[in-house]
Amino acid sequence: MKNAIAALVKKKTIFALVLALTIFGAVYGFAATLNIGTNQLSAGNATVASCQSTTPATSYTVGYDATLGAYKVATVTVTGFDGPCATKNASVTLTGTGGSNLITLSGAVPSVGTPLVLTPGTTISAAAVTGLSVAVNG
Repeated sequence: MKNAIAALVKKKTIFALVLALTIFGAVYGFAATLNIGTNQLSAGNATVASCQSTTPATSYTVGYDATLGAYKVATVTVTGFDGPCATKNASVTLTGTGGSNLITLSGAVPSVGTPLVLTPGTTISAAAVTGLSVAVNG
């Protein structure tokens, strides 16, 4: 009986070891396929170069909306893009209370010295805007 138990434990140990090596190999193989590069974000750890060395300036204009009965965001303007960012896609997010996303607008970064002017496709109350953030993608 003692020999039978020892043989069973040995078989279970070998099976557990083979299973662990198989799982490790599969996970390692999947991790090797993750893409890490300078122009895209992916899982992993890599230094990502930026085309923008300074923070662009953002502002927005308001206009009265009779339907809303209050002022709305008419246009959003971003200035101060660096040359290497030209033609890349920029997104501007207007945030509200608690950092909630009110709307995200996007457009191509123009040449140096030209402002990026975006117009919201929906009515956004100017009173609800508490912040603006800009991201350059690509």
